Amino acid sequence: MDLSSTVAWSVPVAGCLLAALYGHGRAEAGAQSIWGSALWVAIVTGVLLTFVQVVLHGACIGARWCADQGDVNMSYWFQSFMAIPLYWLAACSVWKMKQ
Repeated sequence: MDLSSTVAWSVPVAGCLLAALYGHGRAEAGAQSIWGSALWVAIVTGVLLTFVQVVLHGACIGARWCADQGDVNMSYWFQSFMAIPLYWLAACSVWKMKQ
């Protein structure tokens, strides 16, 4: 059984949910604009979740739920970083819908 793809994609989905929660919270607080702050939140979320993704994938390999594929393992680590624009879009979209 190889859950590498499941682990790799579950972390960015969680990041989108976190970004949406940020947008919702800022809308509830009455923020006039979050475009800039949402970008910083998206960048920080992307970088931090990349580290989380590395640890989770390593734990998955340790538990023998994911196949150890040597250097190819790195392809399962960077989805969170590549999803930074999605995090920004999620936060801004939820904020805009709540306006």
